[in-house]
Amino acid sequence: MLYHLNLEEMEGRWIAFVAELPGCFASDADQTVALAKAPYAVADYWGWLRAHGEAVPDEPIQTRVDEVHRAWNSEPDYEVNAFFAADRPPLIPDEIARALRLQEWSHADRLASVAGLSPDDLAREIEEGWSIRRILQHVGGAEWWYLDRLGLAFPQAEVPEDAFVRLEKVRAHFRMVLPSLAGDARLAEPDHELWSPRKMLRRALWHERDHTDHILQFRRRLTE
Repeated sequence: MLYHLNLEEMEGRWIAFVAELPGCFASDADQTVALAKAPYAVADYWGWLRAHGEAVPDEPIQTRVDEVHRAWNSEPDYEVNAFFAADRPPLIPDEIARALRLQEWSHADRLASVAGLSPDDLAREIEEGWSIRRILQHVGGAEWWYLDRLGLAFPQAEVPEDAFVRLEKVRAHFRMVLPSLAGDARLAEPDHELWSPRKMLRRALWHERDHTDHILQFRRRLTE
């Protein structure tokens, strides 16, 4: 089966987004390696879907690059990320229903990644300025920010400070808003970056799964 890759360079690494599979991606500091990883990422994603009872293809995996984008800075501290052609079409109800399932599963994976950790474990700085608690806060804050790009977020002053409360509140709001976006062709361009509901969803699914892997890496280092 042929899958289309949208390749983006940002924050010093290349990410290959698989257009047909929301939340499926491969990444590496080297563009060639990121592309080489993509078929394995698809196979792993198939396994993830299969574990949740979803039907997956039984055929060879092929990939093709559709677009390549390098992030750029519109201001010293603002990186403008890709808007691919695949981000433009409005979401349809079946895609939204599937996205809600994907969010449920990725949410469960994220909770499992921190299960059994003590407050000290969560607060321990593993890399400069970064602890598991800070990753969780970052994921919740980023998801709020994705909603805000399209004017769909609740007021920033109401974003909780506690990482777990923030994640639950923002995710509940995201899931409440998402069904209303079926057929919504809106585009917005805050800070010179183009956004659509489909891009918002792509980024949110990728970001949570990427940082769940990040948390698991940190968790392994807690015993060092």
